[in-house]
Amino acid sequence: MWKVGDVEPVSVLGVDGYPYGFTLTTEDGKPVASFAYLTRAAAEAAAALVRSATEEAVEVRSLG
Repeated sequence: MWKVGDVEPVSVLGVDGYPYGFTLTTEDGKPVASFAYLTRAAAEAAAALVRSATEEAVEVRSLG
């Protein structure tokens, strides 16, 4: 239903170094949220948690 994208390098304005991030999308590819972290390990851990949180959710929606 929801897809957690692959963790990959991202560009974040004002952040030094090489942050990593991933995007949460709907099943048809519409972006819901994007996440960025200072390390690949932190991004991988967060992606696993988001994947777990959305696996059996009946709805995920952006309130913004």
